[in-house]
Amino acid sequence: MSIETEYIELITGLKETLYRLARSILQSDVEAEDVVQDLFERVWRLREQVLHSDYPRAYVCRMAHNMAIDRLRHKSRESSFTFVDSARSSVDEMGRVEIGDMAAITRMLIDGLPERQRIAIHMRDVEGYDIEEIAHMLECDEVSVRMNLSRARKSIREQLIALMNHGDKRG
Repeated sequence: MSIETEYIELITGLKETLYRLARSILQSDVEAEDVVQDLFERVWRLREQVLHSDYPRAYVCRMAHNMAIDRLRHKSRESSFTFVDSARSSVDEMGRVEIGDMAAITRMLIDGLPERQRIAIHMRDVEGYDIEEIAHMLECDEVSVRMNLSRARKSIREQLIALMNHGDKRG
């Protein structure tokens, strides 16, 4: 199989995952699409290095993660608005959201998690990556990935319970 064919297969199989990953970081469809397009060009230039790595999918996802974070940092430097404030606002607004669409509420809660937890839970529970691939992507060990997943799930569970109790945080 030619390297061009391998590139096409890798990119085709990851396109939606890369978009969702970038979207989860940037909170913008347009920005996520831009990152994915830029990523395709970068992966093409580095195709031999990427395709000959031990974990090509994790390698490309890590590149997407880094590019999205770089874009987010650049964007936050241009204005006083930061991603963390946006995530907090989303969670704060949920007190006024009627609990009807649990998937949307859960997505908002995931978006409000710290970066490593958000990436870990997205890649594991949404995209279905295994712990080892996520560890390579986040450049950490598998224990850290499991810890981030556990903390993310606990946080989401606690926030959902609080919302289901209509904001009543009494035990």
